[in-house]
Amino acid sequence: MFKLLSKLWGRDLTSPRGPTVEEEEILSDAQIFKEDFSVSKQNKQALGRFVRLITAQLGGEESQRLATSVMSHLGPGDTASDAIQNGILDDDGQRRGQWVVLQVDWKATEEVEWQANELLTTAGITETWNMESGTNATVPHALVEFSSWVKPRGLRLLHLDFGDDAYYALLVLADQLEEIIQAAENAGLNIQGSDDFEREQLRD
Repeated sequence: MFKLLSKLWGRDLTSPRGPTVEEEEILSDAQIFKEDFSVSKQNKQALGRFVRLITAQLGGEESQRLATSVMSHLGPGDTASDAIQNGILDDDGQRRGQWVVLQVDWKATEEVEWQANELLTTAGITETWNMESGTNATVPHALVEFSSWVKPRGLRLLHLDFGDDAYYALLVLADQLEEIIQAAENAGLNIQGSDDFEREQLRD
């Protein structure tokens, strides 16, 4: 009787029913972006160069480890910023005594001093920086103070903007400044020199 009714209605009621339009998965804009977007070959090459430049002082083995870690996080939908954050700043990234990137929450001024001294250790500076402005100062004020302190020592502070509410900075040799900035920009990173950072953050 069931098969007879199926034939009378013009379709086989015993076969599985296909999904309706409402049941089909609808991709969000973010999912579509992740599926379709990928960093160009040129951007990848520039990112690799950027990481090698900022980690060169760590020695070949550690520099290669971080470079490999960064590039392994550059899948479809990932940006250069994602790769840096996941490859250097996650738990398996940079190690104490070998830091290359400072990461401080926008209101955590007390974090600036010890992280800045981690960067100094990596740079081979035996002096210790002591923040004079105190923890009541804003994070930008503390970073500008540190930037002023390192300049006479042949170093420069560069700032990375990952679009969140934290501050990111790296310490580089003055004579490598332009090369590192160029590699970062070619990789698609938003990078800023200390003078521009000061003008933008402390303009009020």
